[in-house]
Amino acid sequence: MKLCQAIALFCGLVLIASSVRAADPAQLAERIDAELAKGWQRAGVQPAKGVDDGTFLRRVYLDLVGRIPTVAETQAFLDDAQPNKRARLTEQLINSGGYARHFATVWRRIWVPQTDTQEFARLSNEFEAWAAVRLRDNVSYDKLVEELLLASRTRQANSAQDLQQAVNPIGFQAASLFRAENLAANTTRAFLGLNLDCAQCHDHPFSRWTRNQFWETAAFFAAPQMDAESKRDVLEVKIPETEKVMRPKLLNDRVPEFPTSIAPDSGRKELSKWIIERENPYFARNAVNRLWANFFGYGLVEPLDDLSDDNPSSNPELHQALADAFVASGYDLKFLTQALVQTRAYQLSTISSGTTPPPELRLFERMPVRGLSGEQLYDSLVVAAALPSVRKDLLSGREGNRREQFASLLHIERAVAAERSIVQSLTLMNGTLVQELTKSETSPLLAAATDSPFLSTAEKVEMLFYGALNRRPTADETKTLLTYVTSKDDDRTETAALADVLWVLLNSSEFNTNH
Repeated sequence: MKLCQAIALFCGLVLIASSVRAADPAQLAERIDAELAKGWQRAGVQPAKGVDDGTFLRRVYLDLVGRIPTVAETQAFLDDAQPNKRARLTEQLINSGGYARHFATVWRRIWVPQTDTQEFARLSNEFEAWAAVRLRDNVSYDKLVEELLLASRTRQANSAQDLQQAVNPIGFQAASLFRAENLAANTTRAFLGLNLDCAQCHDHPFSRWTRNQFWETAAFFAAPQMDAESKRDVLEVKIPETEKVMRPKLLNDRVPEFPTSIAPDSGRKELSKWIIERENPYFARNAVNRLWANFFGYGLVEPLDDLSDDNPSSNPELHQALADAFVASGYDLKFLTQALVQTRAYQLSTISSGTTPPPELRLFERMPVRGLSGEQLYDSLVVAAALPSVRKDLLSGREGNRREQFASLLHIERAVAAERSIVQSLTLMNGTLVQELTKSETSPLLAAATDSPFLSTAEKVEMLFYGALNRRPTADETKTLLTYVTSKDDDRTETAALADVLWVLLNSSEFNTNH
C-alpha cells in the first residue's frame, strides 16, 4: 500500500512539474484578450488601434528594462521583417540583466515604499542588489516573499560578495523598524493587497477587518517570551492604551500551533507559510494585480491595497484566471510578465477609438499615457545621448550618486497620474545633466550628427529623432526643423541649432512619457 501511494505521489509531482514547464505565455495572452473583449462587447466599446513597431519598441523597452532603446536597437528592430519579432524581443528583454535591475526597482517600490523617503533611502541600494540577483535567477515569487519575511538581522551583507550571494533581504523588515505593528501593516499591504492600517486603532470603517485582527497579525512578529502560568513560550502583543493582549491568529481565523520552545522566527515562519500557500485567496491575486497595474497603469482592483470582498475586481473572471495561471506556473514572474506584454491589449494605442467609457470602468480598451520614473528618465536621457546604457547605480562613485539624486528629485508616486512639478520641469530644462547631454563635447549622439559630413541636414535631424524618440520625424516636423537649423537670421552655427533640436526633443512630453 505504501509503495502504491509513493508511486501515485511521484506521478502527481511529475504531472505538476510538467504543467509548470509547459506554461505558455502566448496561451495566457490569448485568454487575457478574450476576457477583455467580453467586457468591451458588454459595454459597447471599440478598443483603440494597435500601435506601430516603433511605439511598441519604445514602450516595451521602458517597461521591461527601464530605458528607451538605443539607435542601433531601434534600427535593428524596425528593419526586422519577421512576423514574430515582438514576441522574440519581449523574451530577449525579459532574460536580460536590464530586466532584473529594472524590476528590482519596481518591486522595491511595491514591497518597501519607505525607501523612497530620505529616512530609509540608505536601504535602497542593498535591497535592490539582492532583488536584482534573485530576479535574474528567476526565483519564484513565493520564495522571494518567504525570504523577505524570514530574513535575519544577522544576515546583513558585509561585502560585495554577500550581495552577489543574495543574502540581504533584511531591508523589508528594517524599513518597518522591526516593530511588530509596522510589519503587520506592511506585510498585509505588500503581499496580500490588504490595508489593515486603519484597523490598528479601531475596527476598519469600510471593511470587515477588526482591531483584534490587526494585533493578532502583529503578534506573529513579536519576540517569544515565557508565559508565567503555562511555563511555555508565547507570542503576544498588548494593544496600546488597553489591557488587552493578543496572540497570533491568521486572517482566516486559524490559530497556529507552536511548540513549547519558540524560536525568534517561529511566528514569521507560520505567517509566511499561510501567506504563500496556494489556497490563500489574496496572495496570487495581489501579485498579478500589482504587475497588471505596472504595465496597464491601473490595477484590476483599485486601490491596489484593497483586495477585500467589498471592493470587487473590474474583471473578476480575468483576475482569477491570471491568479490561477500564476500559481500553476510555480509563481513564475517572467512567465506572467511575458504573457501580459504579448497581449493585444498591451499593444493598443493611447488614442481612444472615440467610444471612451467612464474611466471608473477600467475596461483597458486603450493604453494610458504614463509618466516616466526618475530612474527611467535618467537612464533614457543617457541612452538618448548615445552614452553606454549599462547602469552604474549598483557601484559606488559619482555616476551612481548622480543617478540616485536625479531619480529622487524626479520621483513620481503613480506613473498613470504623474505630473511634473515646477522644480522637476526646471531640472529637465536647465539641469546640469540635460545641459551636458545637449553639447557635442559631452553627447556622442550630437557629436556623431554634427561631425558627419556625409549626412545631409535632414539625415542629421533624423538621427536625433532616432536617438531621442526612437522614430523618424514626420514630414511636417522635418520641414519645421530644417527651416530652423538652416536659418541664416543670426550667427547660430549648425551645431548649435542641432543642439537646440535635441534639447527640444528631450524636453518634449513624448520623451517624458511612456505612451
